[in-house]
Amino acid sequence: MSRPSPSFIRSALASTALPRATQTRSFIASASSRAPAAAAAGVNTTSIDYRILDGVNGFLPKANFDRLQEWQGGLWERLQAEVRNNPALVETKQKWDKYGLDMTDLLSSTARDSSLGLTYNYAALLLNNSFFLEGLTADEPKQVPREFRDLQEKVEAFAEGIVGGGWLWIVRSGANQADLDVIPTFASGTLLVTQRSQRGREGSLPLFAQPPSTGSPEPTNPSSNTEESSTTSSPPLNKRSTSSFGGSGRSSKNGVHPSPVAVLNLFEHAYLGEKYGVWDRRQYAQDWFKSLDWQKVSSKNAKLA
Repeated sequence: MSRPSPSFIRSALASTALPRATQTRSFIASASSRAPAAAAAGVNTTSIDYRILDGVNGFLPKANFDRLQEWQGGLWERLQAEVRNNPALVETKQKWDKYGLDMTDLLSSTARDSSLGLTYNYAALLLNNSFFLEGLTADEPKQVPREFRDLQEKVEAFAEGIVGGGWLWIVRSGANQADLDVIPTFASGTLLVTQRSQRGREGSLPLFAQPPSTGSPEPTNPSSNTEESSTTSSPPLNKRSTSSFGGSGRSSKNGVHPSPVAVLNLFEHAYLGEKYGVWDRRQYAQDWFKSLDWQKVSSKNAKLA
């Protein structure tokens, strides 16, 4: 069989090519359709860069974010069930359904009550995991700010040396913006709530995938949640004992409580997969450091007193 002539091929291509405007519209439509399934399903992504759920180049692929989202959803379901069914949490349930969830109040009120340990664990893990996702960006990596550069080696060493699941926090540890440190916590330990207030995170910001009430598995609409939180006065705190917990009682040598600006999830289900194996925690931590939203991290550091 004879090969088609070059002129025939050019003619065929020309007859099937889309006009430039049509190609542009098709590209835009395709890009807009690539929003993650979480956003399309109405999952509350107010606090994160929703694009990360499709994977972050140079860090975690989509399969890992799918797993993290599944974990977050499971934690929400279990926390809702605890608040609905535990008689000791009647007041918390009423306030959640009326005002929305006050995570600071919930953690502060369950920290030292041994009968509410499961509730505390679910809530702290939800808060920590949301903060982990909030620190990431799908944009191309930016240069690490000068004041943070010396922390990278410490982050990698901690990640490699820690046994079991936990969290690795970059914190502001003093009065100056250069007073930075790396602190680990284990299991459900958190540094985000200290002395009945959130540190390093805006308390009114909904957590990732946060549902609107104790009874509905459906996630809240991000815009309506934000509006409600800004127009509704905050409910009073529960009258249980206050405490420092999960590592959040630590203070620096200057007597300043550490304020987190970013956290790394060190649970195996967060990083195991096609890119990282069981002995790849150091590489995982190194890639996380490069994938942080450094503009957001630096802004948090600058706002801390």
